[in-house]
Amino acid sequence: MREVLGSIVGAVASFFASSCCIAPTLFVVFGTSAGSLSSLSALEPYRWYFLAVGYGSVLYSIYRLYMRKKLSCACNEPFWTQRLSRGLAWFSLMLLVVATFYPYVLAKIYGG
Repeated sequence: MREVLGSIVGAVASFFASSCCIAPTLFVVFGTSAGSLSSLSALEPYRWYFLAVGYGSVLYSIYRLYMRKKLSCACNEPFWTQRLSRGLAWFSLMLLVVATFYPYVLAKIYGG
């Protein structure tokens, strides 16, 4: 259960870390504009904190999923819960990597 919780915290932290850049880009791509999107830039100073929390929680869940089970395991979890936990952990890690590099890639694309 801790593995799933760590992965969910990582996914939520990646959402907050990338909220300043991805949401306005999606609105521009789909041709809509909203003046209230400027309020998302208030989270920009906290981006690195969100990323640190996200990476910490996802790495903790990956440690619990792979390393800790090899050391000692007194219980057997069903296969589907292990698979769901591992998939969620890797998906959260992928979201964090995208959230980390998205502003830099966007700056290169738009020449900023």
